[in-house]
Amino acid sequence: LIGCGDSDHEAMAPVTGKVIVKGAPLTKGRIAFYPTKGRSAMGAIQSDGTYSLTTFEQGDGALLGTHQVTITASETVGGPPPPTSFEDEIKQAVEGRGQTPANTKTVWLVPQEYSNRKTSKLQAEVVSGDNTHDFNIE
Repeated sequence: LIGCGDSDHEAMAPVTGKVIVKGAPLTKGRIAFYPTKGRSAMGAIQSDGTYSLTTFEQGDGALLGTHQVTITASETVGGPPPPTSFEDEIKQAVEGRGQTPANTKTVWLVPQEYSNRKTSKLQAEVVSGDNTHDFNIE
């Protein structure tokens, strides 16, 4: 069968889980698992806080082993209203020339330290078989 031979990458396993922040599911963001060696795995956080990791193909999981984990979730508040037409989008792009309005700011939905590999203290171990890694952030 096509696609059922040896793969060109190391052993992997499916990884799913849920991200909870201050007792409620995180409704958006990205989660990443970084192995000590090899390709990282990433996934979008869904509106119910759940995620599924992808390394090579959608939902295939992560490489086996210890991973450093980052969670990035923020939103921009303030600034101009979103464009309602293509013409508005072009007008805003030309007038703004890439400048950020002074009243625009980034609000972190999880503490910013979790979004950086140097400062995140989150870790997960991926083993053979199905893996569930939930993260509860206060």
